[in-house]
Amino acid sequence: MAFSLEWIEKFFPIELTEQRKGRLRDGLKTFALGTSPKTYTDFYLASIPNYFLQGDLIFDLRFPQWDTENRIFEKAYFKSIILSNSCDIDEANQATRTLPKRVIIAKLFTLADFEEGLQTLNIENSNAIVVNLKNQEYSNLMYFPPINNIEYIAFFDELGSITNEELNVLKSNISNNRIASLDLFGHYLLVFKLSYHLCRLPEEIDR
Repeated sequence: MAFSLEWIEKFFPIELTEQRKGRLRDGLKTFALGTSPKTYTDFYLASIPNYFLQGDLIFDLRFPQWDTENRIFEKAYFKSIILSNSCDIDEANQATRTLPKRVIIAKLFTLADFEEGLQTLNIENSNAIVVNLKNQEYSNLMYFPPINNIEYIAFFDELGSITNEELNVLKSNISNNRIASLDLFGHYLLVFKLSYHLCRLPEEIDR
């Protein structure tokens, strides 16, 4: 999943200092050039705000789970990543909206569980799959480097949605409900991964 670095830089916020732009540029350079191994420094926020942001990793959010035996959907909870933008999930913006907006989320699994699944299914070249995953080679999957010694994978084709009210209930104990928030590098990588998965935007090809 290689990007043009010039294409990426067009989307840097103008208020960033040159020092922060340089750090962001260096972090994304390994992905722009398609080189390996990848760099994942400054991926998460060191100081986490008391509200939710796009890209937040959350411990448990509700998903519909298909029961194949009874052929009905049941309620299940999964670790998740918030895909909706930060403005759409801002509680302060809800009262001014004519139409409500739901929060789009994707399932999040630990890398350890993913590797165990590969072994259970006897998938060939499982080690190479994990290497490719860490290099962000799969458009529907995003690898997240260790946070508290645990690595995660987001599945962009395992989506759900919840109401803003359901998400904001978690704010009362947000430090225990949130795994991590993304810093600029992590957030920009998420945005470009999503654009590539959903519309192949970096390829600049009409679809």
